[in-house]
Amino acid sequence: MKLLEIYLSPIDAQRFSAITTRSLAGDGNAESVLPFWQGKHDHRSTLIKTLELSGGFNRKAFPDLEEQAWMVEAGLLTSDCKGFAPDYLKRVGQALWSSLFPDGSSLRSCLDSALRLTEQAGEELHLRLKFAADSAKRSRLADYPWELLHDGQRFLLQSGMVLSRYIAYEALPPRISQTSQLKVLLVSSRAEDKRLKLPKLPENEQQAIREGLAKAETAGSVVLETLKVPTLKGLSVYLTECGDQMPQVIHFDGHGVYGQRCGNLDCLRMHPGTKSERCSNCGQRLPMPEGFLLFEDGQGEPDYVSSVDFGLRLPKGVALVVLSACQSGMSVVGESVFSGLAQRLINARVSAVVAMQYSVRVDAASQFSEQFYRVLGQREPITVAMREGRGWMRSHSNQWYRPVLYLRWQDNDGGQLFEFEQSEEQEPKLSVRQRLERDRFTQELADLENQYAAVQSALRVETNPATMEKLKIQLEQLGEKMDVCERRLSREGNG
Repeated sequence: MKLLEIYLSPIDAQRFSAITTRSLAGDGNAESVLPFWQGKHDHRSTLIKTLELSGGFNRKAFPDLEEQAWMVEAGLLTSDCKGFAPDYLKRVGQALWSSLFPDGSSLRSCLDSALRLTEQAGEELHLRLKFAADSAKRSRLADYPWELLHDGQRFLLQSGMVLSRYIAYEALPPRISQTSQLKVLLVSSRAEDKRLKLPKLPENEQQAIREGLAKAETAGSVVLETLKVPTLKGLSVYLTECGDQMPQVIHFDGHGVYGQRCGNLDCLRMHPGTKSERCSNCGQRLPMPEGFLLFEDGQGEPDYVSSVDFGLRLPKGVALVVLSACQSGMSVVGESVFSGLAQRLINARVSAVVAMQYSVRVDAASQFSEQFYRVLGQREPITVAMREGRGWMRSHSNQWYRPVLYLRWQDNDGGQLFEFEQSEEQEPKLSVRQRLERDRFTQELADLENQYAAVQSALRVETNPATMEKLKIQLEQLGEKMDVCERRLSREGNG
């Protein structure tokens, strides 16, 4: 699998630039605008509501007639406003495609060349979209469902390509040791909340995971263990007492909510969504929305665990967290991309997180999990397991684009969990000095890439000729430094 990495940098709320930072087919860049704007009005929230509805169109979700009129114009609704247009997902995907890869741009040419090269070699393309951690201060660029990219002929993720998201910030990406045997801890919460119409979930997914891992368990490559007490305390006790038998994978099977929880310790009422200002129970002003997992509390009551609290329980060494929970990959408001569950776990130094961008049906989540673990248990990388898992969610459904992969793993672009014996032809093991040098050059290159993208964005909006010339010189100097750094990194990586 070959990697094409594209750095997306916001210019303002609507405009952004995209530049290749790792490519097998030359360099490319583009300056574009985000889709689903009408003049100065951003219809992103309407788009998200549309994709959030896993059960089909619901008129109550779109009471505003002007909103409905825009949806008809955008090709999302039928002309009589009684249902989604038959090809509404395709329309969304094509709008995203035209935005990220504009006609005539060198970025479009770069992608076309990369796809052609991988197809000729019988390989696959891994498209990695890279977002700065502070990008949400200027734009909601990372909220868009880029997994739906459609080039006019096909959805790219249904044609063999895989897509992951990378959040860039100052800390070095984690490097976690690969293993010969994978331990998966399944946390299945049957908690319910009748007030929010969150019913007790069936055990479909538990069975699907077991079936997916059955062959791998027999072969000895995977061990599956189920948390006996699916409470936050039970998880914490397990992780602190398991010693050197720490699981590399933690899978949460239960409800998830993106919303606002009252901070009053005598109340703690959950308010799903982003619109509430004050608690409906005690009247206290509500905090910013974030992601929550619905654990059991031991007394039969729902226990909403925040992304922060969940992340704090995860020890060093957990390589992958899988969240089947609805909205566990959602982050749609605020000035930080880290308000969502998946994003927060990446910030907590988990290398890879699989989550659901929107609500997902139980049957679809079960189908995904079974094939995901079936392939993962065959010692394939996470990216390949993601592709195969999507394939079981039915291409004609509105479910397959909901799983999202956040991957931030040093020297492991595909998320390979298993170790393999090295042959003599493979690269030699690096010394401690070489690893330290490689880490330093990796961090230096990441900093230079961020600076390059920032200067490029400034150049695109600058009108003063003298300032433009200075910015061009800066770009040349940064480009030269990046070339030197990449050569040093290559030399250290080859021993």
